[in-house]
Amino acid sequence: MKRRTFLVSSAAAAAALVSGSRPLQAGQTADIRLSFRGGGDFPATVQAIIDAFNERQPDVRIETQAPAQDWDEQFQRTMLDLQTDRAPELAMQSYNRVRLAAERKAAQPLGPLIAKERNWEALGYTDALMSMAEHAGQQWGLPLAISNPVIFYNEDLLDQAGVDLAGLNRNWDNVVAAAEKVTALGDDNMGSFFDYTADGNWMFQALLFSLGGRMMSDGERKIAFDGPLGREALRIVQGFGEAGQIDMTRKQADQMFISGRVGMFFTSSRRLGNYQRAVGGRFRLGAVPLPAPSPESRVPVGGGFLSLTTGDADAQRAAWAFMTFATGPVGQAIVVERTGAVPGNALAVDRLADFYARNPQAKAGLDQLPRMAAWFTFPGPNAIKITEVIFEHLRSVITLRRPPDAVLADMRRDVAALLPA
Repeated sequence: MKRRTFLVSSAAAAAALVSGSRPLQAGQTADIRLSFRGGGDFPATVQAIIDAFNERQPDVRIETQAPAQDWDEQFQRTMLDLQTDRAPELAMQSYNRVRLAAERKAAQPLGPLIAKERNWEALGYTDALMSMAEHAGQQWGLPLAISNPVIFYNEDLLDQAGVDLAGLNRNWDNVVAAAEKVTALGDDNMGSFFDYTADGNWMFQALLFSLGGRMMSDGERKIAFDGPLGREALRIVQGFGEAGQIDMTRKQADQMFISGRVGMFFTSSRRLGNYQRAVGGRFRLGAVPLPAPSPESRVPVGGGFLSLTTGDADAQRAAWAFMTFATGPVGQAIVVERTGAVPGNALAVDRLADFYARNPQAKAGLDQLPRMAAWFTFPGPNAIKITEVIFEHLRSVITLRRPPDAVLADMRRDVAALLPA
């Protein structure tokens, strides 16, 4: 993804904004179904968007599927629904599945609908925001939920361990050293949880990208994670294991963090709202961006885009009304205020000044926008399988079963075997 301007002031564009949704013809009604990935408070967030939309557009009824538990489950469910002719008209997919959605016809191209709009970018859809759901020169979705990886921390626990917060995210060695100090406190405290289990190897990509590394070369001609930067990334993963990270699920780690026994949690900025509600006032919750030790440091975009699965003109008209509302300034303000995500519409920024003043932790994700990059997915039919292969190799490093050098060589071999010839 090129580094472009994601968010702009809405002052110049406000006059072009209508309601954030497109009305149906007089007397027309429609029923639209929506599928999405759940987690935390996101189902309630989706419902809040639907309620706000129906205040303005009562003739479009939105029904939701039971939320999927992870992104790959969501994509596979969409594919199955399409094959059996029972797919919802709208489906949320993760940004690393844009390629698959396009190639497997799990989404409709949006170019014809966008072409009917006047002053599209003035409605808050900047080129950079749109590029996250773009593939092969076509638009396959609109940004619904945007996040990036940050460090959430328990300020009370880090203070107790003598960690210098000012230098916490200056480099990865500082972070690992901070984890060691918290673990050394004893009392069943764990220094950190680096979420290597995240969908699509997202946190490993975040670590590698922060060092200036890449998963594959330009044009996807060869693997690029197998050099010195990949080795350094695995060394840092090993460091978290040596600093006391226990191998557990994200849900288990969440409970441990919320209870006040984890110093740092490396995860999505979109989890802020969940943590604030769960932690309450038990400890001071902080957040900082990931270390950026290289001039080429980047972070992968996280979250998901909203796609259109139906080719029926009437259904598209109704679905487009909801899409443009949910991804417009009102819908995006709801997403940010309830989850801590990054706004996916430039015009939402002016609505959120008070939110950022009350929630300074949310600025950790916002501050990383200038270095946000695409969430990489491997080419070919084995993309999901490659994710699983890398996950198992990461597990062997963080559990200290195997050294980084040996794992890197095997990871390269196993991934190469699954790539297109």
